[in-house]
Amino acid sequence: MTTTTPALQLLLAAQAPLAARAQQQNAPEWLTESETARLAGMQHPARRQEFIACRYALRHQLAMARGTTPDHWRLDAPEGRAPHLNAQHHGDEAAAATHLSLSHSGAWLACAAAPHPVGIDLEVKDLHASRRDVLALAGMACTPGELAQLQALDDGPARQRHFLQIWSLKEAYFKCTGTGVDFAAIRRIVCQPAGLPSQGQVLAHARAWHGATAGGHAVLLSVCVLGAGGLPPCSLQVDADVAWQGDGDWLLVALPG
Repeated sequence: MTTTTPALQLLLAAQAPLAARAQQQNAPEWLTESETARLAGMQHPARRQEFIACRYALRHQLAMARGTTPDHWRLDAPEGRAPHLNAQHHGDEAAAATHLSLSHSGAWLACAAAPHPVGIDLEVKDLHASRRDVLALAGMACTPGELAQLQALDDGPARQRHFLQIWSLKEAYFKCTGTGVDFAAIRRIVCQPAGLPSQGQVLAHARAWHGATAGGHAVLLSVCVLGAGGLPPCSLQVDADVAWQGDGDWLLVALPG
């Protein structure tokens, strides 16, 4: 049986139920050696629960996509890099053809699996309670045009939401490249809705969803793939109470000069 992932599969879920289900699988016995080593270095109970929930979520997602059980999947956990299939267990070809990405925010998590490099980012925020200086952050992460868009909005939830949209798309892009956020390059990359004339070289295609939790927190979810070939069909599984308010396709473009 092949273990490659045939399409772009996404999962958004609350951490606590997944962590509880993972514990029923006798964690950490189902974790691989590298995952167990990572877990052993975590002292805070909440961080340990988050790690277990994320690792189980990836297995659950792969199992749903391939018609297996979660314990079929063996994952490596390299420090500072995205998780990936254990080649010794699944074979070199399957490991090379299955790309994974993880994100977590507060009590939530999101993960993606695809046959090509993929990046996912999740932001769950109480926009009304936040006191962050959005324009100061935007000065480090946005193009001059994006900064002007933010300045044109009232200083409040609308400005914060728009900034989080830009940040989430760029975070997903850098996860896709595997480099981590590059602050030397991020202000030369513009996020623009797909369908508009490109302002420069298309680096990646993305899709973004926005909505709200039952408690009123804003939810922004972005997934990104590299290149100008377009975003493949997405399968988004939501195991959480989210009221979606919209979605859209985006381009990430390198500005000239």
